[in-house]
Amino acid sequence: MQITCYGPLFLLLLTVAMSACREIVEQVQTDSPYVDVTTDTTTLPMLYAVSDEEYLQYGADVSYVTAAGDTIVPFGHFAYYGTDSFTHVANVILHPNDSTYGRQVGINRYQDILFDLVMYDNGPEPLHDGLLRVLRNGKMGFANEKGQIVIPCIYDYVQRFDGGQAEVTFEATEYYDLDDHLRVESDTWFDIDRHGKRIITP
Repeated sequence: MQITCYGPLFLLLLTVAMSACREIVEQVQTDSPYVDVTTDTTTLPMLYAVSDEEYLQYGADVSYVTAAGDTIVPFGHFAYYGTDSFTHVANVILHPNDSTYGRQVGINRYQDILFDLVMYDNGPEPLHDGLLRVLRNGKMGFANEKGQIVIPCIYDYVQRFDGGQAEVTFEATEYYDLDDHLRVESDTWFDIDRHGKRIITP
């Protein structure tokens, strides 16, 4: 019977080799002038997506109109990103004048940028446990269904809320593993409640 004993040097070399194969994801600093939601739009009419292209699909030029046909969000600024109708927030792709596509953001009916979107399964992440993970200038926090930032975007990374709490960290490394899956590592995770207060476990 042969027993193989790996020494500290071998383990160090293995760790270095595995780290070298990781594609680190750099945080994007947008320095965007985000707008905080201060107006209650609950009583305003629903807006509906329309396109001047053949199909309403991701990337199609989009406008949002009322049921009466009044244009509230005109063509030329945004591309479609899954929001067919909305009262408070629409997920869109910034659509600059040079016809290239920009950031994926949440906007209100006044065309203000509220936050950048967190991607989930190749699309915008939906609400989970009543809250949505969002980004502002490379930092993560949470918004509600009205687009209001209810937990400030101050964290390197946040997990989705589940059962009234979420795991967050101020120091995280995001990377793609060898199978091209996004991974997040941190030695400083902790839990917060829906008010952003740290949960102290006995």
